[in-house]
Order: sequence, then structure tokens, then C-alpha cells
Amino acid sequence: MPRTRMYSFALAAVAVGALTAGCASGSGDSSSVELEIWNPETDDASIAVFQSMVDAYEEQNPGVTVNLVNIPWSDIFTKWQTALQSGNAPDATIGSAAFATSFQEQGVLEPLDDVVEQIGGEEAWSDTADSLVEMSKADGSYFALPYTNNAVLLWYNKAMFESEGLTPPTTWDELRDAAETLTHDDQYGILVPSSTSMVTSQSLYSLILSNGGDVVDRDNPDEIIFDDPASVEAIEFYSSLAQYSPPGSGGYDRPEAQAAMTTGKLGMFIYGSWMQAALDAAGPDVASQFAAVPVPSENGEGGAFMGGLSLFAFTGSEHPEETKDLLAFMLEPENYEPYVLLNPVQSIPVLTEVQQSESYLTNEKVIAQAEVIDAVKTTLPYSWFFGLPNPHAGEWEGLNLIAQAASAVIEQGRSAQEAAIEVADEMRASLD
Repeated sequence: MPRTRMYSFALAAVAVGALTAGCASGSGDSSSVELEIWNPETDDASIAVFQSMVDAYEEQNPGVTVNLVNIPWSDIFTKWQTALQSGNAPDATIGSAAFATSFQEQGVLEPLDDVVEQIGGEEAWSDTADSLVEMSKADGSYFALPYTNNAVLLWYNKAMFESEGLTPPTTWDELRDAAETLTHDDQYGILVPSSTSMVTSQSLYSLILSNGGDVVDRDNPDEIIFDDPASVEAIEFYSSLAQYSPPGSGGYDRPEAQAAMTTGKLGMFIYGSWMQAALDAAGPDVASQFAAVPVPSENGEGGAFMGGLSLFAFTGSEHPEETKDLLAFMLEPENYEPYVLLNPVQSIPVLTEVQQSESYLTNEKVIAQAEVIDAVKTTLPYSWFFGLPNPHAGEWEGLNLIAQAASAVIEQGRSAQEAAIEVADEMRASLD
């Protein structure tokens, strides 16, 4: 599941000075160190792997106790805010690059360059992590550590394509033609959500990138370009595909969208690599019906929304060195690999050593999902998170502004240009 969620963002009120009261890290007794790390990945399997990491770290570091606090994505942003305001922030947390960027703007994150050096320097990162690495720096210094990444792909029903003599589309024209061809009787060509949700935002943003557009100018992130022609064209194109989507599907959020794809009545869906988990849960007969390829492109090199996880540490910890040592431990290959192997298409390794290790390459899940993993790896160099490096990206994510543009066109019948201008102006207003 991509690792971004809906939040209302209001960090400006955070008083950085409150952090000097100390993070939640024990009494400061030099013979007893207590650390706290928060985790929003609250499925049982993830919790078990992270707890194993914590247990192993404590065993290798007598006198250090690590409290793993599991808080779901739906609650963690509010918890972060409250903790920061009260001076009780955790020592470290797992989160997203967007939220790390926003916290960095507030000046509440520890620099982590020494952790990068501890794990082998810049050379440790895989080529597929380049975008996430770029998002993790400010003025050349790391404020977050890449942990996993993934990307939106074009999922398609192999049997439906074969019955119509179709091949996976690589261009917008081919995508439109395939959607039209597949729509007949009781089946539909493509799922096109228009709800104000992350599902809509991720799908639409992927087409914006594949057309050479974006939300901000990455070299000048205060310049909003969401209403530039490339983005407007993508909004128009996305909205035009809605005629090939099932009735009522515009209102789908993630659970409904994933469930709809398992019915065998939908030909395509532009959605994240984490879709594999939903297909697997539906059973091998369902999962075997689907394959995935990079999102078709128009005027760009290709591209798609990128999700993933990052690690970061808050300032004010009583034990900053031990905190950084814990983060480095979480990136040591023998500790890190079990986590990425839980769901290989959702968690592409950011470490070259893990991507190339025999234990990773010969893992049953990696072999079974090789085509999807390859599609993600092909996509990642051109993938991005909407709004970054502007520090308001988390706010725009929480408001689902990109999805609002699709909803305005598909649900309200407004023009793509009008919808894009309205959203772009709201983004500009947040910069004031």
C-alpha cells in the first residue's frame, strides 16, 4: 500500500523549542538507554518483523531498551503533531518522504549523514532508489533515510486482453483504444475512480507525469505548475476514460477499487504495485489473471506516483547517537531483507546489496512476482511523489487536491482547465 494517507496538515503551530524538553527516550541514565520508534505499518506481519529487529538490536546492545509503538497511518500524523507540541516526540519513526520533508521545513529532524556513512555511503543505495534518495536531502544533507519504494503501474486482466487480441498499451492512444474495446456486455475496460481519495490522486498523478507534467517545478518548488498544459491534458485524458468505467465506480476508494478488480469484469486499473497483495488475498486463481506494466506515456519519458517508506529521527532526543545507531541497524542487510521479502512488489529494496543478494533473488515470492517487480524497477527512475520538494506536499496530500480536480471534471462536469486552475490556486494560497 503505498505509503501515503489522507491527513489535514497544520505543522506551522509546532513549537520547535518544545523539543528541547526531550523526546520519549528514558531518564538519561548513562547505564540505561530507552529509545522509542513509531511504526505506521500495523499489519501483523510487519509488526512481527520490526519487533524482531528491535529484539535483535537489544540483544546486541545490552543496556538499551527499544519501545516499538505501532500507530496506524490513519492516526500517526495527529500523534506526531501532538507529541511534537508537547515535547514528547519519539526518538525515531517510520514514515513517508512527504511528511519527512514537511518536518524538515519545521526544523525538527536530526541530520542523518553519519548514518548514511555508517551503512556504506552513497554507494549503498540502488539505482532504483535515486528519486527517493533525492527526496531525502536538503542542501545535500540527509534528513531522512530511504527504506522501501514502490510505484503505480497499469494492471491488466490477461484473459480479457487475450480474448480481444490486445497487447498491453504503451501509449495513451493504445490505452484509450484498449479501454473502448474491452467495454461491452457486462465488462468494463478500465477502472477510473473520481473520489477525493488517494486512489484517484495516485492514478491521475501518474498520467500527469507520463505526459511530462507535474505539480511543482522541482528546481523551483514554490512555482505551481499544476495548471500548465501538460497537467491539464492529463486531467482531460483521465476524465475521458471514465466512460469505460463501471457505473458508480467513481466513488470507489481503495477497498472498493481493489475488490472490483478481483471480479474478473474489469480490464485495467492504473494503481500501485501494492495491488498484488489484494490479488493474492483473493486466491491464486484470481492473482494469476493479472499482470502489470509501466503506465503508458504520452509526451514524457514515462512516470508514475511513487510510494514507499522512510526513516527519520526527531531533534531533542536524549540519546541521538543510539537513535542513529538503531536506524543504521534497521538498514543492515541481514535485518532489512526479511522486511522487504514480506511483500516484494510493495517493498522494492533501496540497498544494492539486498537487491543483488542470492537469498533475495532466489526467494519464492520474488521469483513468482518477477514481472511486476521488473515493471516497478523500470518505472521508479521516472517516478515521483506529488508536490515534493515543496514542504506543503503533505498538506496537499491530506486535502487530496489532485483528486479534487478529477472529481470536478467527472462528477461536476467542469472543464479540465477550470479544475486545474482552481486546485493550483489553492496550492498557491497555501504558500502565503
